[in-house]
Amino acid sequence: MSDEVAFMLRIAVFGLVAAIVYWFVSYEAFGTVALLLLGGGTGFAAAYMLLQHRREQGPREQLGDTMRRFAGLPRRDPRGPDDYSAENVAVLPLPSIWPLTMALGVAMLTTGLIYGLWLLVMGLAVSGVSAAGWLAAINRENRYGRLEHAAGTDLHEAYH
Repeated sequence: MSDEVAFMLRIAVFGLVAAIVYWFVSYEAFGTVALLLLGGGTGFAAAYMLLQHRREQGPREQLGDTMRRFAGLPRRDPRGPDDYSAENVAVLPLPSIWPLTMALGVAMLTTGLIYGLWLLVMGLAVSGVSAAGWLAAINRENRYGRLEHAAGTDLHEAYH
């Protein structure tokens, strides 16, 4: 099963379950029919794509891998669990308040387009301070990351 088929099947299950719950909660026909069409349409598309994949005689997955894909989880690694400390997999940024303050500033800025200049100016100020703080945090993180890599030590552990 491909990722597209699994995604469409998840939408179909959501639409059908939501339609049943919506009917018993509201007894409203139009919303129930709309949710049934959401579930039925994507379910039909997923079934068609699944049949096309079966006709092509592509490689078959094991049931466990199919269920993991349907749940939205990645496939198991055929090599088994590895120690990823030797590999450079990814770098996660340090936690920061700046993305939240940037979102607040942009929300204030766009709300200021409706309610007035004072909110627009305040949103612009909060967004500017947030952008400067966020960029400074990124620069600090990059600088310490380069120093840590060059020295071969963990500077974050040394400071905490």
